[in-house]
Amino acid sequence: MNKLRIGHIGWLSNDEGVDHTTVAWCDTNEQRLHDLKLKHPHMLMFTDYREMLRCADLDLVVIATPNWLHHQMASECLRAGKHVFLEKPMAVKRDEMEDLVADAARSGKHLAIDFEMRISPFASRIQEILGTGEIGGLRRMEFIHHRGGWLESGNGIWRTKHAKSGGIFLMEIIHSIDLFRFLAGEVVAVQATSGPNVFDHYEFPDNACLQLHFQNGSHGVILSSHTLSAQDAAPTEWPQRGHDMNMIFTCSGGSIAVDFLRCRILVNRYEKYPLGTSGVRAVFDRVEDFSRLGSHFFHDIDLMRREFIRRCANNEKPFQTIDDAWKTHLVCLAAEESLASNSRVSL
Repeated sequence: MNKLRIGHIGWLSNDEGVDHTTVAWCDTNEQRLHDLKLKHPHMLMFTDYREMLRCADLDLVVIATPNWLHHQMASECLRAGKHVFLEKPMAVKRDEMEDLVADAARSGKHLAIDFEMRISPFASRIQEILGTGEIGGLRRMEFIHHRGGWLESGNGIWRTKHAKSGGIFLMEIIHSIDLFRFLAGEVVAVQATSGPNVFDHYEFPDNACLQLHFQNGSHGVILSSHTLSAQDAAPTEWPQRGHDMNMIFTCSGGSIAVDFLRCRILVNRYEKYPLGTSGVRAVFDRVEDFSRLGSHFFHDIDLMRREFIRRCANNEKPFQTIDDAWKTHLVCLAAEESLASNSRVSL
């Protein structure tokens, strides 16, 4: 059987399976490639991705590079007839995003964006709970994230620059927007606000709050702030040092709270109280503990890539089509437009 041949740019994973194999790595750090060659002598090494496309016999390319490079690299790989798995966002400008969607359609190859939260154990479990109807229909969702900021060192040199990262919506909030779409369907309108910046080295807001209105009548809120978590905190210290990441689902018959850092799902149900009156209260039902999974509970950076590779090797459609991923990007662009115009934007 001919195996799917893979090349990696930037994030040098070694994906191997019965139906696929990694044959080439590309990175601008020559010393890194030299050191890796000693451990992987069979691997083809390149410092120029165009040379890799010319010289390595590839079927699929994985691209994990700074955001402003995504469009050009992915476009050239698609035009060279390769499947592409691309880190989010697909580009930092709308016209570049549109170009990539068109390139994928013309090439006949699959293009997928790494929205790994939608394929996580957390998302699957929430889908199951909502699907059973045990707590009624979905009415509201909230995603609250307080974290530390990006520094102007290492990859922060480009993350804090709007032209290179795409800003807070395309750089970070895009994940929660995609998750909301996955669980609740299409967004029809967006209202975004932001408080004054504290971190003046950011070329975009260091905080944002979004109100999302969905086609099915449900509502979503996303709050993201970079100013609370202590910068030097280790992951094990995050909950005590100001870093939190939580999600709340309000349904007609109950509610769900997700603590991402502690890997737990709390389920409550509603009951009439006091008995014989019209009052309603939330009553504890259960806690589901996923701590054995660690961060893979919601953030497995390998899972979606491996599933994309498996599906390409078996001539199956990707878990998420590029047309669907494009809709998530459109919501991000609408949020930025809303923030700039101080108005509600319809999609």
